[in-house]
Amino acid sequence: MKVNLSQAPIIDAHSHGFRAENLVSASPEGFLDRITVMGMCFGSATGVDPALAGAVSAMTDHTLMAMLTRRRLAEYLDCSPAELFQARHAALEADPQAYVAKLMHDANLSALFVDDGYPLPKVDQLEMQKLVGITIHRVARIEPMIEVARQQTHSAADLEEAFRTELETAAQDPRCVAFKSIIAYRTGLDIGTPDREEVNASYQRWQAAGWREGRDISKPLRDHLLNVTFEIAQKYERPIHIHSGAGDTDVVLSHARPTNLGPLLTRFASQPTVLIHSGFPWLSEAVYLASLYPLAYLELSLYLPWGMLDMDRVLTQVIGAVPTNKILYGSDEASEPEILWISAKEACSALERVLSSAVERDFMTTPEAEQIGQAILARNVLRLHGLD
Repeated sequence: MKVNLSQAPIIDAHSHGFRAENLVSASPEGFLDRITVMGMCFGSATGVDPALAGAVSAMTDHTLMAMLTRRRLAEYLDCSPAELFQARHAALEADPQAYVAKLMHDANLSALFVDDGYPLPKVDQLEMQKLVGITIHRVARIEPMIEVARQQTHSAADLEEAFRTELETAAQDPRCVAFKSIIAYRTGLDIGTPDREEVNASYQRWQAAGWREGRDISKPLRDHLLNVTFEIAQKYERPIHIHSGAGDTDVVLSHARPTNLGPLLTRFASQPTVLIHSGFPWLSEAVYLASLYPLAYLELSLYLPWGMLDMDRVLTQVIGAVPTNKILYGSDEASEPEILWISAKEACSALERVLSSAVERDFMTTPEAEQIGQAILARNVLRLHGLD
């Protein structure tokens, strides 16, 4: 019997902010460029050459994510693929709130967990909530807090004190359900336990370097501040989301593998920690960690939706090895709301295929499979963040 998740609510555990005015003002013809991994990261990375924008655009029509979205969105808007850019832009110009909210409803999306650290300046999440027409939960990224604290202070000790205040303030915001770190983009995931002397020396090196990042400069200080974050998260019973695996070209790729997180997860074994991206592309390492550490959770974005043809294999491996109540659906939308829409639809279909196969092979019953699918799509993330 085929598993049916068509009516299951979906909650995206990993997304980013956007503004109605930016959706309307962005180039209509660049829409598909902006939803590819390359195009999205081209807009977020700091070290890219703007002269390569044309090369990025030239690859869009050869990227499965763009090919599929062009066809599916044209069907949704009742236009031909050739008319898509104009039809989409007309709908946005007419009423961006109606257009975006209908997308969310069509995909059964009922809530978004939104990382407030990208884009900057921060998107007003209450305004975004009006735009999307569904609930938004704040995930407070620590790196902008570190920057605010750094600009207000002149020593490692003072920076730490100011940073703790930032964390405490965020934790007391009723909309803030988790903290997040992208330390993989700064100094890597091999988080140590530097002593006070090492932290002070790191601050001095960082200051002398004009605040230029580097493992040889700011790593001990960054490591210490992440350890502080874990302490505050435990105090306020907030999960921590931590980027694991690849990202845009700014990531410290040689130190971004999820196995680097082993010592941190051991030190803070009682702290719920979500491995954002499940270590993409090092899935087996993230699966191992989540199968071994009781409070290590996996969030599946990048594999979903950009993995496309590989989604079934990814879900089969994760569901087969990790307790299914520790698997979270997410998209990592960071440019256009249609990513939220297409990702939710494709992930739901992939889950139906994988779970139906598990039922056919007598690994589970149909009711068990549907409960698992509903949990991955929404219930797990609610329970983890105390929202159920």
